[in-house]
Amino acid sequence: MDEYLWVLKRSELDLIREIEPERMSELSEDELLVLHKRVRKARNKHVGNYRRKGAKRVSEVGGRGAARPGNKKSLLRAEAFEEALARVSDRLAEVAHEEAESLKAERLAHAQ
Repeated sequence: MDEYLWVLKRSELDLIREIEPERMSELSEDELLVLHKRVRKARNKHVGNYRRKGAKRVSEVGGRGAARPGNKKSLLRAEAFEEALARVSDRLAEVAHEEAESLKAERLAHAQ
């Protein structure tokens, strides 16, 4: 992830810092859902920007392959948030599984 950080703005870096493992380990499932939504929104924004800029450049240079090099920063931003979203999703899945297991154990104990 470090190879992407140089292209991010300060507010984007703040969001990326929130997905550090130490910080995410302290978050509840609901807080992770909020973080997931924010990261997904940022990822969608940057993927859209990348696609729009690429489509615009295609008409200027005449082909998708030729248009790609001029869109490098947008691609790196999109990749940074794609990776960030994957990390938040993984942590959210872990927490949700742990919560489901504890609820299951609680229900079983209550039934007995």
